[in-house]
Amino acid sequence: MAKSITKIKRYEVSREDQVEQDAREVKEAVADNKDSILKGIELLKALDNGGTLDSVTAFVKAKDEALANVVKEIDKDQYEPLLRNLPELVFLLGEINVTGIRDLSSRLNHGLEAMEGEGTTDKTSFFDLAKALKDPEINRSITMLLHFLKGMGR
Repeated sequence: MAKSITKIKRYEVSREDQVEQDAREVKEAVADNKDSILKGIELLKALDNGGTLDSVTAFVKAKDEALANVVKEIDKDQYEPLLRNLPELVFLLGEINVTGIRDLSSRLNHGLEAMEGEGTTDKTSFFDLAKALKDPEINRSITMLLHFLKGMGR
């Protein structure tokens, strides 16, 4: 009959072999993620140059005290309406047509540029207004303004 096993000898990896294997794994991970690591370094450099990294580090070290100060400040009566309306504001932001606002903003900027370039010292008569309505750009702008007012009045 065979002898029973009474002692199990575990395979032990020496410290040097373990360090070498870990270093190999880290080198492979660095090689696989080179671009991400370089972008992370650039981000850290930008945060450090702007002083933001120091601020974040200080905030993390004193986070309990900093959060206590923030909560203490927000708890003031002057911020109560803001906190009450904050959920409505978030829902409003979700309903806004950003493309339409961007288009409107661009048109407003063009209009302001044209207004500054033309000057506003001339007087406009009723007949000047009637002649201006023949200009397609002015007519289109007035038509859009009338539709806007009509829609706002509904």
